[in-house]
Amino acid sequence: MAAALLLDNGMDRVGAALALVVMLASGCTAARATSPAPAPAALPTSAITSDQRVVAYPHGRWLLYGDGSAASPFAWVWIPTGATPPPPAPPAR
Repeated sequence: MAAALLLDNGMDRVGAALALVVMLASGCTAARATSPAPAPAALPTSAITSDQRVVAYPHGRWLLYGDGSAASPFAWVWIPTGATPPPPAPPAR
């Protein structure tokens, strides 16, 4: 289409082809400036209350151990009804 427009304006075929090649080459090699990606925002920290650490069912309950840190990650433990909960796992080394 660009070549047809150039030919209508009185340019010969060689000149039109050369202009078309230059347009295509410059469009393919033009550098585009992009802004760097913004740094992700830090996730808000929230304390988990004791009522959020237990999910109860008629046949047992889930207990949440840990504080979410690298030293004490969160871990859900299933406790059947009538059983005593196990002690929390020792911290990883």
